[in-house]
Amino acid sequence: MNKQELIEILEELKESAKRKIETDNLGEYWQGKAETYVNAIGLAQQLDEPRKPVVPKCAEQFLKIAQSSTDVIQLFDSIIYATDSDGLILEKWGWSVDFYNWLAKDSDTLYILCDALRYGYEVEKELLYVMPVPHVSFPAHYCVKDDHVSFRQGNAQKFTQAELDKYFPDIKQFAVQVDEVEG
Repeated sequence: MNKQELIEILEELKESAKRKIETDNLGEYWQGKAETYVNAIGLAQQLDEPRKPVVPKCAEQFLKIAQSSTDVIQLFDSIIYATDSDGLILEKWGWSVDFYNWLAKDSDTLYILCDALRYGYEVEKELLYVMPVPHVSFPAHYCVKDDHVSFRQGNAQKFTQAELDKYFPDIKQFAVQVDEVEG
């Protein structure tokens, strides 16, 4: 039950008590009960809603499978015990290396996964960059179409970090982060 569902139930109970004030000989009793529900509604409105954790894109595959899984414990076992004696990730589990790197980042990542399953989650938005052409006398930006790199003036094409690594490995230090992140 979430906060809104609790408030709706309390509202129904309050209205029920109000209806009985006029029809029952115990009007003062029902009046007190209705006031109690009003106070309970006020307290329920002050409750904090659990926040949806933000997870990286690499964790989304695991969470989608876990949400529809009948054995979540087995899924968690698959990520916790997915290393062999040399500490290498076993490929049979099918989770990405980025996912394991995120899990190894700190001890809270398993708690974040549990909270994501309980409360829902949001996927971390990827940072976007524009790639200006360095050392030219006019403002120009690189663009990529069909894996062909060129440049143009005007609106700049936005790139993810992976695209910068792929297309501009030697000059990616010139990339400029875009302030607004597109969803």
